[in-house]
Amino acid sequence: MDSDPSATAPWWAAGGAFALWAVREIWGVINSRKKDRTETDANVTLVGGLTERIERLEQSQARVTAQLDEEIKLRQAAQEEAHRLRLRVLTLESAMRSVGAVIPLEPTP
Repeated sequence: MDSDPSATAPWWAAGGAFALWAVREIWGVINSRKKDRTETDANVTLVGGLTERIERLEQSQARVTAQLDEEIKLRQAAQEEAHRLRLRVLTLESAMRSVGAVIPLEPTP
């Protein structure tokens, strides 16, 4: 190595390079933190929107389920009423036949 002091870089150049590196690193941390915060805020907004959508879907599902339950009850009541009417018709036809009336057979579908 040379003992000549002018052969080496001055101390302030090394200090400047270190300061530049330190500023770059700090700037990178600040920018990444802003980016992380922005992503976090976006994720919170996304989760909030998805939660709202799920609630609307659950409400819609509950309405559809209630409508289907009501429709099932109405159809069941209609079937029971139709069965009672068929039994009544059969009873009346039997009573009329016993008195001598001629009743044509029901056409089969």
